[in-house]
Amino acid sequence: MTTDIDPAWTTEELSSIRDGLVLAAERLRAELAILDSASAQAVSASTLEVLHDEIDVASHRSELMQDAVQAENAAAILEQTEHVLARLDLGLYGVCERCSAAIGRPRLEAFPRATLCMTCVA
Repeated sequence: MTTDIDPAWTTEELSSIRDGLVLAAERLRAELAILDSASAQAVSASTLEVLHDEIDVASHRSELMQDAVQAENAAAILEQTEHVLARLDLGLYGVCERCSAAIGRPRLEAFPRATLCMTCVA
């Protein structure tokens, strides 16, 4: 375990960050399950009923696309969240993945899933 974590982070703060990230991951998993279920229902409903006009078809496709994009975004955020949790477990929370510099407390407070410092983001 490395000691590169910003010394300003207390054990309690890191525990609170972990709790927040775990809660966010749970919410994202629930959102993905709902989206998956809704998508499956929409697809099965579309095979059971005939859409009566082109507007119905276009509207249905648009809804399916929106759900797919929302699910893709939720999955990406979940992946980021799990990655940051793993880094936290390794003692690397707040350490830039690219240059190993401290990410900085203000950035992490604003965006707890950050894995790059502002210099490397730019």
